[in-house]
Amino acid sequence: MILVTGATGNVGSELVTQLAAAGVPVRAMTRSPEKARFPDGVEVVAGDFDKPETLPAALAGADRVFVVPPGYGPEGPVQERTLVAAAREAGVKHLVKLSTSGVGFGATDPLTSGHRQGEQVIQESGLEWTILRPGTFMVYLYGYADTISKERTMYVTEGDPVSAMIHPRDIASVAFKVLTTSGHEGQAYTLTGGEALSPQRQGEIVGAALGQEITVVERTQAETQAEFDRLGWGGPRLEALLELKRQSAAWDWKISDAVEQITGKAPLTLRDWVDEHIHIFG
Repeated sequence: MILVTGATGNVGSELVTQLAAAGVPVRAMTRSPEKARFPDGVEVVAGDFDKPETLPAALAGADRVFVVPPGYGPEGPVQERTLVAAAREAGVKHLVKLSTSGVGFGATDPLTSGHRQGEQVIQESGLEWTILRPGTFMVYLYGYADTISKERTMYVTEGDPVSAMIHPRDIASVAFKVLTTSGHEGQAYTLTGGEALSPQRQGEIVGAALGQEITVVERTQAETQAEFDRLGWGGPRLEALLELKRQSAAWDWKISDAVEQITGKAPLTLRDWVDEHIHIFG
């Protein structure tokens, strides 16, 4: 039995779908099972990293766990420590953690630092482990959807890096292989898409899918922060994200072949993702 935590998220939901389609016994953990929608045959269980008393039932009978803590700051490692203790008690054999590529490149921003500490918790658990370190998710483009829809404009922050963005489905496909085949124990995989794309090129791809030109406008970090503050999205998490984007310019363009090596298939492209989500761009 495989337990998928974060089962309603971008990667977790894709992983649950793939496991169910392959007939692999899978249990989806969510804080709100009554709201969740999964394929037929998926066992759904209530579970919360911040409520340790919910974890024994979620972990009962599971031998492999996909670990996606809801917190990505200082709370993340605490949540993972709670899960690890319950997993050992339940007899779990293998933990697969969703981390971030910045860990492997020495990033020091708060979000990456939380993941680095979380990796250490997993690696010191005494259980078999595998770490997945994806780069920027293609879902990052959701942040541009409103202005693309209304103005046909992408407002990007100065210094936004060239990025080998990855489709969440590819991350899930790697997780599927790691959880269902042997030989991945003790490994940390950096995962990227197959194209390194500048913000300008990302806008061109969205525009090609829409059949309309998209204008890419660069803002200063201060302008970006002011706009997010106006929308009520500011605060420490935004500051941490901006710091991550600043640091990631040093590596986010680097392309890894791990997706193809592990799954046997080339990574999905940004155009694939845009075509699937064209409705959000109006």
